[in-house]
Amino acid sequence: MRSAASRPANNPDKLVCADLCSSRPSNDLSVTSFLSLIPLFTWRQIGDSLQSLTDFVHRRWAMKREFAGAVGAFGLACSIFLPNREARAQSAVKAAPAALAIATQKPAVTPALAGSIAVPISAKRFWDNWERARRDASALPQMRRLIAPALTMSRAGQIAYVQSAVTRAIKWRSDVTQWGRHDYWASAAETLGTGYGDMDDRAIVKMQALRALGTPTTDLYLTLARDAVAGPETVLIVRNGGGYYVLDDTGAAPYRPEQRKEFQPVLTFGYGASWVHRPIKGQPVIVASNPGPAASEGGN
Repeated sequence: MRSAASRPANNPDKLVCADLCSSRPSNDLSVTSFLSLIPLFTWRQIGDSLQSLTDFVHRRWAMKREFAGAVGAFGLACSIFLPNREARAQSAVKAAPAALAIATQKPAVTPALAGSIAVPISAKRFWDNWERARRDASALPQMRRLIAPALTMSRAGQIAYVQSAVTRAIKWRSDVTQWGRHDYWASAAETLGTGYGDMDDRAIVKMQALRALGTPTTDLYLTLARDAVAGPETVLIVRNGGGYYVLDDTGAAPYRPEQRKEFQPVLTFGYGASWVHRPIKGQPVIVASNPGPAASEGGN
């Protein structure tokens, strides 16, 4: 064994190492003896390593939990908002009676009414009224009862039925009396709920009744017109078999525009578009005895 003078000085760790190195090799070094050396060299390093490993594991576990939560939330959203086509089809069948053919929402075809040319316009003044008029009323119990007798009729028969049935079902009452304001277009639901309305409201109910019976919205038009005899009026115009039929507020049989020369359309609203009617050059302009706002402001 080396003398004390030959041992490295000033470093206790090296002193212990020198003692071990100078001793005879032995296979019976106790665990306690070995562990007693660790604090001298690597306890701090081991502690730092264990802490780093612990932090790493915690971070990975937190990331996994967040990822699992995100996946679960996405799956729940998909199950709620993105049902498969079959489920949506089954829901649609349950929601509406099979006998009711709900019409399409394609843009309306430009109306080609005799004696006039339809020019597209925005008609902003009527947007609020038209928004109420176009609301679907097919699922209302009152509407189902109204159209029930016409479910098996031909398209022409349904048009004639709706013209007379709505006139009988909806009693005439002015907007001022009914709603406390002028020129209010009630939705079909509002009119059917009260049982009263003026010519605008009746025309709107006719439009929604034919829609509920399966007439495409591309063939339905709400038209403000003037008549040399009747004066300003609001009518429903339906396209059927290549021709147009006017359902006025009298409840009389529908007629073709060319059959009544006194009738002149002014402003027409269709699903997705609106038009002002300009008389064809050479055609006489019909002037009603009282043109009213529908005639004077139709192009605004």
